[in-house]
Amino acid sequence: MMSSIPKSAGTQRSAAPARANAPLARPVVVAPVLSIPSRSQGVTSTSGRSLAPPPRAAAGAPSSPSSSSGAAPREVEVDAVETPLSPEDILRLVQQQEDAAAAAESEQLVAQFRDDPEGLYEYVERAYAEGPRRVTTPISLLQEEMTGVATESYPAAVANDIIGMGSWRLKDDVDPVIEFLVSRLEGCWREILDTDLCLYPREKWKEQGWDLVDSMDPHQELEGFSYADIPDPAKGEEGYPRLQLENRVYCSKVFRKLHVEVGLRQDGLQVLHVVVYPRYSYDMPIFGMDIVMVDGRVTLAVVDCCPVRADLKLQPHYMETMALLQRTFMDGTDPASRRIPEWGSKIFSPLALCITPSSPEELAAFAKYAVALHRAYLTMSLNAVPVVAGPGDRREAARLQEIQAGQKRFCDNQLVNKKTRRVLEVAMGAEWTEAYMSQLMFDFDPSYEPPYFDASFEKLYTYFDENPEFGDMAEEAMELERGAEAERANEAMAAALSGRAVSREKLAMAMGFLYQNDATFRAAVQTLSGGQDDGNIEERLTDDLMQLLERDE
Repeated sequence: MMSSIPKSAGTQRSAAPARANAPLARPVVVAPVLSIPSRSQGVTSTSGRSLAPPPRAAAGAPSSPSSSSGAAPREVEVDAVETPLSPEDILRLVQQQEDAAAAAESEQLVAQFRDDPEGLYEYVERAYAEGPRRVTTPISLLQEEMTGVATESYPAAVANDIIGMGSWRLKDDVDPVIEFLVSRLEGCWREILDTDLCLYPREKWKEQGWDLVDSMDPHQELEGFSYADIPDPAKGEEGYPRLQLENRVYCSKVFRKLHVEVGLRQDGLQVLHVVVYPRYSYDMPIFGMDIVMVDGRVTLAVVDCCPVRADLKLQPHYMETMALLQRTFMDGTDPASRRIPEWGSKIFSPLALCITPSSPEELAAFAKYAVALHRAYLTMSLNAVPVVAGPGDRREAARLQEIQAGQKRFCDNQLVNKKTRRVLEVAMGAEWTEAYMSQLMFDFDPSYEPPYFDASFEKLYTYFDENPEFGDMAEEAMELERGAEAERANEAMAAALSGRAVSREKLAMAMGFLYQNDATFRAAVQTLSGGQDDGNIEERLTDDLMQLLERDE
């Protein structure tokens, strides 16, 4: 079915262009500085009149009396005084400059894709063509110095392609179309978000039993192994058709939830559901994709960057990127023929792609477009900055409210999708379905965002390089650790020599510590053993000590 989608392995390409996911320089956000034109340039006020400067008073012209005292007027040099800007004029100028800055940023974001939109899909093939690279991490360089052998590895795109669906328990039963899309999308999360990617808190999904859902084991009595231990019921038997759902859920610095769900029903229904939610303070659309298959045929394919703004409009860089990629991968598809479901008309963008592929070629084109759009969406997120509302900043506070309202609108309209709810209720019941849909699939709770942990060693090293004074703290911590080990070793030896029962593990720890850290003890042992050390000296010392203690008893 996906014959036109290359599997990538072994495909050769010529020299690869620059990587599509390379982050741009993060724009510096500063308070807008107004460049107010002079009155001679004819600034138009909100009332429509030209705000020209008043005429300059001629030298020697009489001025108006300054008082009623009858004193003769004095001649003054009057500078040109501009008519003060009204609050509406200032707001208009601010908006003009902000619009210009936003347009420039959008152009920069789109420009990285414009010359090579195919690269957003062909990145895996090109990574294979690049071949292995020398690894230059601190650990690999140390290993290279010790062994004289350089460490090499393939690019991340190749590694993700090889892993595929990895440890997914349902991977052997899903259609190749779904397997392909899951591998590419989840692989992009690992590659592009890199150290930003974290697992979603376990208590929010795994501990609810939502990592693997099986209608034949609704209470997870087999702890997630029902897919292998319980055979499918025959047609007509209780439990038919069996429904199984498997989920992966992540979060990152920018995204509060990255969720991919694979669903299989015994009667031939298969579903892929993907939603990527930005955190509540990011003015970014929600990426959503759904594939519905029946007996190997795709009956619905939907992908979109769903707006969170009140007017359902997307920022220009999303609109331009989507239009560019649709021209690249979906050429010949009639946008007017797209049938948007009723619940989707309230959340989808004007460029939402919602089709029933009529041929393998059209399905392949959709898959390529979906992967390319998702990769572009993640790449643009690398430059995203949160909306921050300071005290009294009503404008930014209103933006935050609009973003949250947009996410709520998305979730509320997804929750009224009767087809999804009906499939789940038949298999798992209404109460379970409500919890699963409202807490995992389409949750909205601005009071909670998953914690984000930056586990990047590179950033940790950079931090210590920039703050060398913390190196002393590391040395101090090591000294404290050695002191604690010495105390534990002394306690174990004192207990053993006093006749109290001590486990072999504690004795081995004590003997190992003494041998490694006490030069006098180590010299005595080496003298008694004739200088021989076969690598098991600590084990033999422990055996000798235990035999000595047993004789004393």
